[in-house]
Amino acid sequence: MLNINLFKFCSFLRVFGYLMILLFAAIVSLTYYAVVFVTWGPLLFPSFSFLAFFILLIFHTLLVLLTWSYSMAVLKDPVPPTSGEFEEEVAVATATSSVGYCTRCQSARPPRCHHCSICQRCVLKMDHHCIWVVNCVGARNYKYFLLFLLYTFLETTLVCLALIPNFIRFFGGTNSTKTHKLSPGAFSAIFLTSN
Repeated sequence: MLNINLFKFCSFLRVFGYLMILLFAAIVSLTYYAVVFVTWGPLLFPSFSFLAFFILLIFHTLLVLLTWSYSMAVLKDPVPPTSGEFEEEVAVATATSSVGYCTRCQSARPPRCHHCSICQRCVLKMDHHCIWVVNCVGARNYKYFLLFLLYTFLETTLVCLALIPNFIRFFGGTNSTKTHKLSPGAFSAIFLTSN
């Protein structure tokens, strides 16, 4: 019988994940440029606009929270099953149920512990391996991953709502010789950010 290990090709996903971190940084940078430098930032300096200040305050707050939760989801180890932090929970689970055995790690594994074929290790309370955070989502970083998703949703909603006036200004209007303050590059950045 032919024994083929298809999981050895999963290591490509780990390398691909580092490109996803760069993509995350590029998306955040493009969004920052479109919202702060092109749309709402210029409204603060000639004459103070309370609406621009309020939008930029919320935008920067959500951006800091988004970046923090993303960094924690990437950098936090999702907890191997031998971690002392969850030792009591593992001991109780081991005493009340049968202990499994991981054939890939060649070690005992407690309940709710799964082997990740990309990281090549067992992870306690593993949800999935996320290529966006180049990490398994497990016991210790699950909270940060959910916060990352929440802050991403809130930030994206704010950015889409904040960029609507530019689209109305660009596509609206009745005169045939439309004059716009936006350069084609700035409008492209706004268009890419809102989509």
